[in-house]
Amino acid sequence: MPLPGSRWLILMTVVAVYICMIDRIAISIAIIPMAADNGWSPTVQGAVMSAFFLGYVTLQIPAGYLSDRYGGKWVLGLGVLFWSLFTILTPAAAALGLTMLLGCRFLMGVAEAVTWPSIYSLYSRWIHPDRRASAVGLMNSGIAGGSVIALICTPWLISVWSWQGAFYLYGVLGVAWFLVWALRGRSSPDTAASWHEVPENAAAQGAEAVSPTHYPKLTIAGMLRSRAVWAIAVAHIAINWSLYLVLSWFPTFVNREMGADLQLAGLLALAPTTMSLIMAPLAGRLFDGLIARGMNRLAVRRVLQSLAFAGIAAAMLLLTVGDSLIFSVTIITVSNALTALSVGGFATNHLDIAPNQSGLLMGVTNTLAALASSASVFVSGWILDITGSWDAVFQTAAGVSVFGAVIYARLASCDREFD
Repeated sequence: MPLPGSRWLILMTVVAVYICMIDRIAISIAIIPMAADNGWSPTVQGAVMSAFFLGYVTLQIPAGYLSDRYGGKWVLGLGVLFWSLFTILTPAAAALGLTMLLGCRFLMGVAEAVTWPSIYSLYSRWIHPDRRASAVGLMNSGIAGGSVIALICTPWLISVWSWQGAFYLYGVLGVAWFLVWALRGRSSPDTAASWHEVPENAAAQGAEAVSPTHYPKLTIAGMLRSRAVWAIAVAHIAINWSLYLVLSWFPTFVNREMGADLQLAGLLALAPTTMSLIMAPLAGRLFDGLIARGMNRLAVRRVLQSLAFAGIAAAMLLLTVGDSLIFSVTIITVSNALTALSVGGFATNHLDIAPNQSGLLMGVTNTLAALASSASVFVSGWILDITGSWDAVFQTAAGVSVFGAVIYARLASCDREFD
């Protein structure tokens, strides 16, 4: 039976991720009229979008540490509050100049950095190990769900109001969420869960079994020596490279390369993101269901993650040979369906190897992945400037995905290594 209050907590974390992604992705649409107003080149646009990720790397590790040590309620809550305030301030920052806008986006990234480390820490206390993939899948559906809302609403808000108005509205949503969370949210359940007291055959099913072993704390040296940590980190980096390439540049790609107008660009991007919204929860339930049937946890993780990377690499290469708008959207949509399988791959692997410090471990790998996201967005703009073509952008992403697949398949583990 789920712990009392765990379903409400999952709901609130899902909503937090929705708001997080709405605020993050809105600029991928708003950047088009912002660039037109200010005469920004693709390189400058890439810098504006990537400034967020530079801030995003700064607080990941401290947020994970604080959440694991003291609880995730206020770490997550204050993060949502502050990134919402910086969202509201974005139009004013843009009016004051590029430097102020870059600073505002950077600080918004600092605030959003707490999201995944604090949620992973909360899930380690609230969610049974046999249901964590389902919870993470549902929570990660907010990545796509928030993107869908941003892609639908932002073009409409720009057309009937202004790009500035979109940022005002989205910021207010986060402030409202914080007020509810501050009143009802808790870091831990009232009664400590006895998840280590499982049947003797639980190890064969991949659950955490009773053991007198004392596991070490998560340290830099320990992580550097751990093949499993390297597998998770490389997979996280590789997935984020393509994920944020598509999230940040796909509307511009269909607008400039395929001739779709601003509103159509946002609507066409709905198909891939809607597919991710559907598939992420299903992938989590698929993983938990396969483990419940007695399948080997590591084998399932490797297969699902390999399928995710194969889908990305194939899609990126096919985009270089297709010239149809419908073809391009279809390819990215199928790729996103397979990418969602990562929920059963690296995305919940943190909870296997460091169940009591999963927030800190997520902070570490998410920091590296955020650096990759920033590099992906900026490098894509730079490649466009020097080549005038999207082919090299997509070929680079395909190569990153192949590398991630090889490393994860060779190094991944589900054995507990840390406390």
